[in-house]
Amino acid sequence: MSINQLQLTPELIAALYKKGLVSSKEQKKKEVENTDSADLQSTVKYLGKHKNKILVLVNEPQAVFLQDAQLTYLTKILNACQRTVEDIALINLATTPNQNYRTLLQALPSTLVLLFGVTPTQLQLPIDFPHYQLQKLEHTTFLQAPLLQAVESSKTDREKLWQSLKKYFDV
Repeated sequence: MSINQLQLTPELIAALYKKGLVSSKEQKKKEVENTDSADLQSTVKYLGKHKNKILVLVNEPQAVFLQDAQLTYLTKILNACQRTVEDIALINLATTPNQNYRTLLQALPSTLVLLFGVTPTQLQLPIDFPHYQLQKLEHTTFLQAPLLQAVESSKTDREKLWQSLKKYFDV
């Protein structure tokens, strides 16, 4: 029997082509989006596992992510909010150049973005807002604060940050 005489039953064809012979435009679009997001995520270096969709952005030229003292302080802040480093993705913009908020959120979709020593202008956000104000944009809330060292050393800044975080996390 030659290959030209081979006859396939409908059941065999269905088994061979479980996903279909022709994919829809929607299916192709989803596949491309998932690939693009995975590619972006693999190019952005971050600390944490991003379990609770919290993105923490810092600007620390002297460290890969943060100096040990600032990382310890950030961990205390997270613990007070009943979160851990696993719940966040910590990105140091000093080592991740040319990143705007859309690129970062495409790579790591987040519900909350904490900016420590990073301004809305640096991220090319279309809005500007003062420190400690919870600012909603699209499906993400942004919170801007001074550098972690400055927050830690100022009682006023610590209190303002805590009030904003308490409001967001309802703790």
